[in-house]
Amino acid sequence: MTDISVVLTVALIIAIVSFFKKNLGLTGWRVILAAFIVALFLTYIPVLATAFPLAAPWLTPLVNLIVLFLGAAGSVDFVTEIRKPVIPPSG
Repeated sequence: MTDISVVLTVALIIAIVSFFKKNLGLTGWRVILAAFIVALFLTYIPVLATAFPLAAPWLTPLVNLIVLFLGAAGSVDFVTEIRKPVIPPSG
């Protein structure tokens, strides 16, 4: 992996875990476990695709679709979680 792909993968993992955290109510060590499982999944999908070459043309786009959906939804959850509420000026 190149440096940029590692950074993008970590950002994707943060977004997906944020999705699971918000929608499944994960807290504590369960958040860490979710991050580990997502990282494991993202790491071993290429290995799985090479192990089953007949399924690879269908497996890779399906996994990309799932990852993109969870990443997009998780990005929204992450941004809404970290943003500060806007307090209108008094006066």
